[in-house]
Amino acid sequence: MNVAIVYDTLSRWGGQELVTYAMAKALHESGFVVDIVLLFNGGIDRRISDIPARRIVSVFEHDPNLPVRGLTRNIITGLMSLGYDLTINTVYHVMFWPFDIGYLNNPGTYMPPYRLSRRIFLEFNRVTLPILGPRLLLANSKWTLNQLPYRPKLSGVLYPPVIPHECGSVRKEDMVITVGRIATDKRITEAVKIMEAVYARYPRAVFYIIGLPYNQEYFRRVKELAKHVEFVLDAGEETKWSYLCRAKVLLHTAVNEHFGLVAAEAQYAGAVPVVHKSGGLWSDIVKYGEFGLGYLNNNEAVESIIRLLSNEELLESYSRRVREHSLIFTYRAFKSKLISYVKSIISPIS
Repeated sequence: MNVAIVYDTLSRWGGQELVTYAMAKALHESGFVVDIVLLFNGGIDRRISDIPARRIVSVFEHDPNLPVRGLTRNIITGLMSLGYDLTINTVYHVMFWPFDIGYLNNPGTYMPPYRLSRRIFLEFNRVTLPILGPRLLLANSKWTLNQLPYRPKLSGVLYPPVIPHECGSVRKEDMVITVGRIATDKRITEAVKIMEAVYARYPRAVFYIIGLPYNQEYFRRVKELAKHVEFVLDAGEETKWSYLCRAKVLLHTAVNEHFGLVAAEAQYAGAVPVVHKSGGLWSDIVKYGEFGLGYLNNNEAVESIIRLLSNEELLESYSRRVREHSLIFTYRAFKSKLISYVKSIISPIS
């Protein structure tokens, strides 16, 4: 059976690129023939250069502007349904145009504030969804799915997969890390403030921010705050995992993070997430404090980190639990659930 997967570009690396790659791999391994249709051409990032697609084609040479991008992507996916047994849109935001599976990563379009233009948009979608929506809507977390004021009859959750790197016999250190884009929405200034406050009370610990600066002015402000925090810029996967394996704590400061793949990766490596009590990160990955600690303000974050660093028994207990919990985010679990969803809307593979 032939599948068309539609996405923006594979020239960069992030959660959506990982989902696109993992879907192609899982479907290929399950007997499907996969074609990937990209919105624009930018080359293929080396980390996903082995993507098992029969062919990869692009519609544009350059990135179209944002309003054009979403509508064009949906129309392309709809057109692909004319010649494929299964069509999947892996960066789905607007419920418009009929195809088989839409994958929702960011529910922001459907969340407050509900200005007049957004209310009109939501009402339009509510009316047209039964006719022009995907047959199956998948979301990257229960929290993301629950933000929608309405959804197709068929919907579910498919967690992005952790592609693991084994830590082996690497020992944990008194290390606290933050991993992600050095950008305002990730609230890296708050991460540095929390780390500096922890250092003032627990100077044995070391602190790292691992990520790529997206804005030099913001990065300058972050560095001005960092007296005892080191930066590892534009780290590759091997470098990132080397820190995850050695760290005791992963600090995540974004608010209403839709999923937060790095926290699932940290759990796999035995590092305990300390996260803001919001979003899919808190509800799906940390499970409201069962598999990590949460906070609502910086003081609570500082206390949580010091508790973990200073209490070996508590740290070991959490580290053991998060490793076990991380198994629901493996590629094997992702593949099994994806194929189950696919079989629910098409005939079984002959």
